Amino acid sequence: MPQRPSNREMKALYHLGEDNVLGPDDFKDIGEKTFAGMLKKKWVEEAEPGKFRTTEKGRIIHDEEVYFTGRWKR
Repeated sequence: MPQRPSNREMKALYHLGEDNVLGPDDFKDIGEKTFAGMLKKKWVEEAEPGKFRTTEKGRIIHDEEVYFTGRWKR
């Protein structure tokens, strides 16, 4: 079972989704360290230099199977 994301990671995953490609410059309170941590956990992958998209692992978090496809669902 993956580790529960922090509020900043949750915010980034919420906005990224499968199709959106965003980076640290697109958020005012989420920096490179947060994206580096998510990259290390394999929740995001680098789509282009400095820009990321979610992986399948990033879209399915915890035992509730919360899907991150650009919208928050429970």
